[in-house]
Amino acid sequence: MEVTEKEIGDTIIALATSFNAELMEKSESELEEAYWHFKWDASASLEWNIYRFCDMLKLYGSFCRRWEEAKHGSCCVVERVRDKYLMPKIRLFANQIRGRLKSNQKAE
Repeated sequence: MEVTEKEIGDTIIALATSFNAELMEKSESELEEAYWHFKWDASASLEWNIYRFCDMLKLYGSFCRRWEEAKHGSCCVVERVRDKYLMPKIRLFANQIRGRLKSNQKAE
């Protein structure tokens, strides 16, 4: 049995539709639980944690933006996503860094 381009295309469309439907079923409060994937890696360097945080922030922001646009429209979506979803994550991450720097200074 040979797979056709149409079957591949249909499968990709079905997957995308399913992923989008799953996202749209989430409430605002469920977005963080479902789509925030960053965890501080104590065994990794500060630089590696910053790198991973940036990747996860972009990914999370893209899910939040799609959800916000669908639920509340595209007007001011950049500001809404930044203020409601991304800035709290950035503040928490900055506090984690500050705490680690203080711990390192005390250890020295």
